Amino acid sequence: FPLVLVIVSVISAGSLAGLGALTQKGRKAIEDKETEAALKIVLPSADSFHIREASVDGHKFSYRIAMKGENAVGYVVEGSATGYSSVIKVMVGVDSNFVIQGIKVLAQKETPGLGDKIQELLSKKTWGTVITGSSPDEPGLRPWFQVQFDGKKVPVKVDKDGGDIESITGATISSRAVCEAVNEAVERLKKAVGAKQ
Repeated sequence: FPLVLVIVSVISAGSLAGLGALTQKGRKAIEDKETEAALKIVLPSADSFHIREASVDGHKFSYRIAMKGENAVGYVVEGSATGYSSVIKVMVGVDSNFVIQGIKVLAQKETPGLGDKIQELLSKKTWGTVITGSSPDEPGLRPWFQVQFDGKKVPVKVDKDGGDIESITGATISSRAVCEAVNEAVERLKKAVGAKQ
């Protein structure tokens, strides 16, 4: 009987390992596609992005130089901060003067109906406009909370802390965490590229 359990365990482990290997390529392709879409959201003026690495405060730090043709038009960097119930990961695009061109929340598991509103889309489509065929065309619709960062320089703060980012009602901690992630990412980027602060 123990021998049967060992054989079943070995077969199961081998099957899971094989399945993991088979799906890894697919997962990587999906992740690459999502990253490419996010890059276009945070710095739409760029047509290519080149990964660079630097040492910041003794730690390895990766960022992207955004290019339009042969000219650098800015940088893209990722950052994270702890929200109410999860780590919130963001991607930030800045121009060469470190003015934010766009942000995108890449990952979060905040409270449904509250903190997760950092990714809420406010569409003007209604059941009535869909049925009548008069829905507005909304290509590139972005979450209203994230759009507020466009054109700002760090440090960014929520309104409750004296800033001009409107915090989400009932989710100030999540709102602050996005600001913290953006601020930390851009400040580390400035150090990485040796920008005058």
